[in-house]
Amino acid sequence: MRMIGIGLLGFLLAGTALLLSSMNILESGKDYVRALTSDPQLVFEHRTPASSQDTHTARLVRSNPDHPVILSGLPAYQSVAFIMPMDARPTSGYLQINATSQVLDGVEGALRISVRNTRRGEMLLRPGEVGRSLRIPLSPLDFAGDQLVVSFSLQGTGPQHQCSAEGGIEAIVEIETTSAIYLTLEHPMTSPGDIIRAGGHVAHVAWPNTLADQEQVRRLVLATQLKRGGVTTVFAAGQMEAALTTEDLRAARKVFPELPVQGDALGDKPLIAAGAGLRRFHHQAVWRERYEMQGAVAKPMPAQLDLHMKLGRMFGDDQWFLTVTLNNRLVYQTHVAGTQTEWHTLIDLPVQMHEAANVIDVVASSTAAQNGVCDRGPELVAELLPTSRLIMSGKAFADPLTAVRAALADVATIEISQLSKLNAVEADTASRMLDTVLPAGAAIKPGIGRAHVKVLRAQNAYETANQAGSNFLVTANGVGGDLTVTELQPGHTIEHVGLALLITPDATTLAEAEG
Repeated sequence: MRMIGIGLLGFLLAGTALLLSSMNILESGKDYVRALTSDPQLVFEHRTPASSQDTHTARLVRSNPDHPVILSGLPAYQSVAFIMPMDARPTSGYLQINATSQVLDGVEGALRISVRNTRRGEMLLRPGEVGRSLRIPLSPLDFAGDQLVVSFSLQGTGPQHQCSAEGGIEAIVEIETTSAIYLTLEHPMTSPGDIIRAGGHVAHVAWPNTLADQEQVRRLVLATQLKRGGVTTVFAAGQMEAALTTEDLRAARKVFPELPVQGDALGDKPLIAAGAGLRRFHHQAVWRERYEMQGAVAKPMPAQLDLHMKLGRMFGDDQWFLTVTLNNRLVYQTHVAGTQTEWHTLIDLPVQMHEAANVIDVVASSTAAQNGVCDRGPELVAELLPTSRLIMSGKAFADPLTAVRAALADVATIEISQLSKLNAVEADTASRMLDTVLPAGAAIKPGIGRAHVKVLRAQNAYETANQAGSNFLVTANGVGGDLTVTELQPGHTIEHVGLALLITPDATTLAEAEG
C-alpha cells in the first residue's frame, strides 16, 4: 500500500507541474506581484523591425536635462527634444516616459504624448499623487533625423468652480528626469560627439583632483570653446564613465565649432513676441517680447515701439484698456473705443530704462463690468499684428561688460591662465564667466605667464604695477549671478571675494606680485 501511495503522489505532482506549465500560472503570478509592487507600465505598440541578439544599446536624455518639465492646469503644453547620435546610428528603440501627477478629485483628463506632432500615447489622470510610466516604441522614421521632438499636452475638465473666487490649478504633471530614449545601435557609441548628444547636448568634463595645473587650463579653455559652440558643459569631479578628457574635448570641438558671429542690423527690429498673434480670453491677454542688448558688437537701443493691433468689437459702451511696460515700468496706457477695430500708435521707450536684458509687455483688457464671481465677462478677441516693430535709436547700449569686450576686441589671440588649481565648481563658474565676458568669435588659448585673462581664487594676492592702459576685475555675484566689472588703475591692489577674472588687454605690461 505504501508503494501504491507513493506512486499516486508522484503522478499527482507530475500532473500538477504539467498543469502549471501549460497555464503559465507561475509567470502570471510573478507579473501580478510585480504590478502590485511597482508603478503601472503602459505600452503603446506598433509594428517594429526585429533586432538581432548581438546589439549595442544607448540611453538618450532630453536636451536641457536640468530644466524641469511641469504641466500645470487644464489645458497645459510642454515639449522636449532628444538629440540623436550621428556616428553610431540607431536601428530600433523606444521612448520611456515617467510622470508624476497630482490631481484633484473630480478631474477628468489625460496626459497626451505626441512624437513628431503625431499622438502616440495617453495616460488617464487619476486623483491624488500617482506615478505612472509609459513606453512608446519608435519607428525608423522617428530617429532618422538629427533630433526627435516629443510634445506633452494636459487635457481635460475639472470640478465646476466657475463661481469660486479662486481659480485654482486642478492638475499638475511633472515629466521626470528619468524619462529617456533607449536605442539599439549598429555599433558601440564611442565618439565624443555622440556622447555629448546622448547626454542632452551636455559635455561632462573630467576634472579629477590630480589634474595638473596646465592641464586644468587646457580643459578650461576647451570647455569654454565648446560652450561658445552651443554645448552645455558640466565639470565632473568624481568618476564618471561619460566624462571627457582633453583629447575628447579637442575632438568634440571639431563637431561643435563656435557659432558664427552675427552682427545686429542697425535697422528696425520686428516685434515677434512669444505666442504673438490672435488671443481669445475673458479678463486680459499679455504679449511679451524679450531682447538682449549685450553682444559681440554694440547694439543700438530701441527709441520707440511701433505697435499695431487688431481689436474685437465690444458690446455697448465697453472699451479696451491697453497697457505697455518696459522692464516692469509703465511707459504707456490708453483707452480705445469698443467700436474701433484697428489701432496703431508710436510709444516712446526711454533709453535710460534699458538694461542688458529687456522685457516689453503689451497687455489688453476690457472695461466690461463683472457682476459677481460667477460672471466671467464676455469673450474677448485681440491680435498683435506682425507689422509691430521696435524703431532703433542712434545710441548704442553700453555697460561695463561692453567696455571689457571692446578692450579685448583688438587682441588677436586671448591667452587664459590661472594662478592656482580650481575645483570642479570653480571651474564651472570660471567657464561661464569667460563665455560671458570674452567677445564672440575671439580666438582663445591656454596662456603661460603674462596672460590677457587670469582666473583668481579668493586666496590669490595679486597687484598691478606701472602698467599702461586699464585693467578690469570681473567678479560674480553668487553662483550664476550677474557679473560686476571694476576698472583698475595702475598700482591698484586687487581685493575680491570668491572667483574673479583679471583682464589685461595689454598683457606685456603686466607685473605680477606673488603672494
